[in-house]
Amino acid sequence: MKFDIVVVGGSTAGFYLVKTLRAKGYTGSIGLIDREDTLPYNRYKLSKTWLTGKTLDAPIFKPESFFDENDIKLLLNTEVVAVDEDAKQVITADQQTITYGQLVLAMGAESRHLHLPNDDAEGIFYLRSYHDAIKIKQWSEQVKDVVLIGAGFIGLELASSFRKLGLNVTVVEHGQHPLGRVVGPQASEYFVKMHQEQGVKFVLGSGVESFTHDQQHQVTGVVTDTGATIPAQMVVVGVGAVPNTSIKADHLELGQNIVVNEYGETALKDVYAVGDATIWPFQGEEIHVEHWEHAQSHGKNVAANLIQPQSQPYDVLPYFWTDQYDQTFEYLGHTTKWDQTFIRGDLDSGKFTIAYVDENQVPLAILFANGHEQRDDVTELMSRRQPLDPERFADTNQPLSTL
Repeated sequence: MKFDIVVVGGSTAGFYLVKTLRAKGYTGSIGLIDREDTLPYNRYKLSKTWLTGKTLDAPIFKPESFFDENDIKLLLNTEVVAVDEDAKQVITADQQTITYGQLVLAMGAESRHLHLPNDDAEGIFYLRSYHDAIKIKQWSEQVKDVVLIGAGFIGLELASSFRKLGLNVTVVEHGQHPLGRVVGPQASEYFVKMHQEQGVKFVLGSGVESFTHDQQHQVTGVVTDTGATIPAQMVVVGVGAVPNTSIKADHLELGQNIVVNEYGETALKDVYAVGDATIWPFQGEEIHVEHWEHAQSHGKNVAANLIQPQSQPYDVLPYFWTDQYDQTFEYLGHTTKWDQTFIRGDLDSGKFTIAYVDENQVPLAILFANGHEQRDDVTELMSRRQPLDPERFADTNQPLSTL
């Protein structure tokens, strides 16, 4: 089997890459390989509207007819384990070989797993795939008490969804400030208060030591490092993700991520990588982002560079959003270290904007809540890379576009 372009991974990045290739008029043969047995689907919905909805159908991007009409060959339930750079072939788990002209690695990320006593009890889940989500959804219909381990965005989105379903929710988080590394302590307190007002309980500054189970080997509780046991008939672990870099290739530059340049090129000739598994150059540093919008944008960008090599450097400002209850939070930029925060609006009202600035008061990232700003205005402000005046920034009578 041979294709002009082989894409390994039906992830968001992989789907938007092949879709963009055809939209741009690419006429070569395309093979899209994925180890799952489901058409490419929107993982973003799994922790939110899909979980609280009625259907068990996968939230697919497009029906099978789309791939047929666009002459994109789908090879589902097929896992690629190695790349033979010299032969320009990928090798599958069942030892098939597929020849490529250009290759794109779009394998996404895997859930980071805990390894604790009794972690094999029934009712303990990780959410990464559609099949994970089905198990979680079906199990949630027969329980009342859920413990979420990890208060990242997925954990808090799940807390919102489970409360909408009427379940009792406790969140266990090792740190004192959920999301604090990304949004800082002030916004962290807002998130915690928002969830507490919806009935969510938090156990902060506490790790997990083990799980308990009954005679049927179904989970009954979570034991923290303080010795306390939190009752639970269901546990969902969300302690981060690990980029999928399991594929074997002699000269592929790997650390914790697949290293690519600004065009999505790896160290292997004619081999590209996109999305959650990658690390790439951005404003003078190498960064890694695991968000839906990045996966989509990166896929589109690399599609252009496959058609015309090194034609479009990837310089998209990282962006993500999260929906929790009836509130929406958006974030532009990328930083885990900042010098100060400037606040605009009122945290108590839920209408606020926070700028995370460096020592020169240049914004590194901006969080804006519940439509308090327009994304285009925030993007323009960030793109200028100019110092902010904290007093003018705080004055909501002055539009961001005038700052």
